[in-house]
Amino acid sequence: MAGKMDSINISRASSTTNLFYLFFHGGKAAIVPFLTLFFRLVGLNAFEVGTVIAVKTLTSLVWAPLWAKCATAYSRHRLVLVMSLFMMIMTYLAFPALYTQLSSSEHCLQVSSSNHSGLPLDDASAALPDTVNPTTQMSAATSGTSSFSPSTGSGNNFGQTTAQRIQQSMLESTTPRIQESTLESTTPRIPESTLEAATPRIQETTFEINTAQPWSASETKLTDASVLSPRNGEPILYETFLGILHKLNITLQEYFNAKITPQELADLLLSNDQNLQITEEQVKRSADDHAMNRRDWMSQLTDKLHTVQSSLKNDRLLLFLIILGITVGGEIFSCPVEKVADDSWFDFLNRIDDLERYGQQRFWGSIAFVVIPIVVTVAVDYTPCFLFYNVHHFMIHFYLFAVLAGGAMIAACCYPVPPPANGKYASKITKGLHIICCDARGFLFSVTLLLTGMVYASHHNFLFWRIQDLGGGETPMGLCVSFSAFAEIPMLILSGRLVKKLGQSWVVCISVFTLSVRVLYYAFISQPWAFIPMELTHGITHTALWFAILSYDDFNVGAAIDRSIRSILSSFYFGVGFSAGSLVSGYIYYTFGSSVLFWGCSAVTIGWCLLFSVIQKCLPQKEKVRYIKLLRSDSDNSDDEEDDWLEMALKKS
Repeated sequence: MAGKMDSINISRASSTTNLFYLFFHGGKAAIVPFLTLFFRLVGLNAFEVGTVIAVKTLTSLVWAPLWAKCATAYSRHRLVLVMSLFMMIMTYLAFPALYTQLSSSEHCLQVSSSNHSGLPLDDASAALPDTVNPTTQMSAATSGTSSFSPSTGSGNNFGQTTAQRIQQSMLESTTPRIQESTLESTTPRIPESTLEAATPRIQETTFEINTAQPWSASETKLTDASVLSPRNGEPILYETFLGILHKLNITLQEYFNAKITPQELADLLLSNDQNLQITEEQVKRSADDHAMNRRDWMSQLTDKLHTVQSSLKNDRLLLFLIILGITVGGEIFSCPVEKVADDSWFDFLNRIDDLERYGQQRFWGSIAFVVIPIVVTVAVDYTPCFLFYNVHHFMIHFYLFAVLAGGAMIAACCYPVPPPANGKYASKITKGLHIICCDARGFLFSVTLLLTGMVYASHHNFLFWRIQDLGGGETPMGLCVSFSAFAEIPMLILSGRLVKKLGQSWVVCISVFTLSVRVLYYAFISQPWAFIPMELTHGITHTALWFAILSYDDFNVGAAIDRSIRSILSSFYFGVGFSAGSLVSGYIYYTFGSSVLFWGCSAVTIGWCLLFSVIQKCLPQKEKVRYIKLLRSDSDNSDDEEDDWLEMALKKS
């Protein structure tokens, strides 16, 4: 074992971990804060968005520990990491594919200011006046150029039936057989009364004979050659049409040479028209049979996709269920990335007795959250609404995420993992719950994290909706994310001094009070860019709050138990509190609006701040002697209850 430990390159393992955190958190920074904007873009309302986020959070809360336990028990950390990252990429790339089934590239509505109603782009465009709707202008232009005039015989043939196009093709066609005989006549044009007597169908088909020059069939053109072409696999029908055309050619020559009367010409045309009707039915029937024979599984799949596309545009419940299914299904397999990576790095450092490095990797994640949101939002705001292949510019979020997550997946292939553990996987969750729930201050801190997690869900899900409602673009949103991440860095240094000077309880009170002021500010502000300065308080409302709670003495027993306690507290904040806050905030936003939502968040936090300060003041101060360092060494290496013998003896004495 010693030889194995000596061969480990700690610097390379640390660099790989830092690179993984940089790419992974960079990918998250590109899409996760803006995911609710996409849900609004496709047409979900606030309550539906809150439900999707809540179910997504609860799914991660349940499945992430299970995957992490399996990865540790079977020593498959890298396999789980790579598989989870791949599923995460596939899940988030499924959303742009879904959006292509809902949108139209014929018009462009900006996400920032033109679609505040949360409707899909196709629905929102219907509300625009015709003067600004490019779709309406295109339709009007098309209708003005696609009309066919029967009297002139020129223009497109969009308004004609198949029989009319076939008859026009007969009278204006050139075939090898007709080209052999050229009509040369100066006879005046055929009277319209003669054609009207024959049939209304022949009346609709107009042809003219130039009286100045001999009429030649070579001057005309077959306009529906695709129907008559033998390449369609119909040689018999093709020969039938040629026979009718040849007879018509001879009939017209005889009439022009005064060999038959106009009445005889009308009778012959009528008989040809009946033959055309029979032949047209044969063409239709044969074409249908031919199309059915050539239809394969790909065409059937295309038809089903078109059916789903029309259903998605008309059925909001189906759209909501599909988005919920994609989100939950992807979250089941992609949720363990962070936990498996964190556990692997901790166990790796613990096995080589170098835990001082643990925690440094999170700095690179903070750097990613500072840089990437500004880059992606500026790219969205300063690019055309539709990019190449009619891709909406919001999809830049998903594509940048895919690129960065792909880099993280490559780094995960070399991610440092601990050697196989001796014995079965040991969990300290029971001990952690006992410490949290059986201590008055610990329980008070847990409730604080639960409530602040609910407020954080309201901020995370609907702050950008409010900026959008006020007419702001994505650049202020990206700056909000970057400023809040940047504010955490100096607070990591200052939090220790604040806690040492004021104590954990008072730092928690200051953090909760600052949070109430922060969300109240959101309710009053009316300028999108004015949200950015308030995001600098995130260091106090989030970083200082967590530092104060985690520095509580009863939460620092031993390395293994401490991690279990932090996992439980994170479940209160990012799991139960965040999911409950998503549901409640979604309902309030949908029913009353964003101002009432942030008003309510401010009232809840200021009320809990007052109650917390009173309760913690009434709790007695603990005075007990604890040998923490001795307990740490024992609790890290043993799962037996004997590691607490010294503490139990001190309590009894």
